[in-house]
Amino acid sequence: MGLQPLEFSDCYVESPHFRERLRAHEAELEKTNKFIKELLKDGKALVTATKTLSEAQQKFAHSLGGFSFEFIGDAETDDERSIDESIQEFAAFLRTLEEQREMMMLPELKIKISALDIFPKLPEQFSAMFSNMLCSVAPER
Repeated sequence: MGLQPLEFSDCYVESPHFRERLRAHEAELEKTNKFIKELLKDGKALVTATKTLSEAQQKFAHSLGGFSFEFIGDAETDDERSIDESIQEFAAFLRTLEEQREMMMLPELKIKISALDIFPKLPEQFSAMFSNMLCSVAPER
């Protein structure tokens, strides 16, 4: 069962049922607000972890790229050459991967997380708006 709608006419009468439904709406807003705050925290941690992973992989790729396989004897064997080429290819792959991650993923994550930043402010705005509405329609006694 969802939340019961808040009717303007009930607001004017200020019935106990209206107050009960209003409390249910406020509780749902608080629950949603807490969830979004946790989601924001987790999203920001994800961005930080992604940056850390990217930096570590870039450093690893740089280390691999600087690695030079020392051969034994007078000439390099086919196996040694193959291993050296594989290491260099893997380093290039990691560099490309991280460049693509930076171009695609990080800006996208930041945009989506910043869009969620507006939601924690909504309950306060809703409460202020509703309080103003109640004050303007409250019957004089």
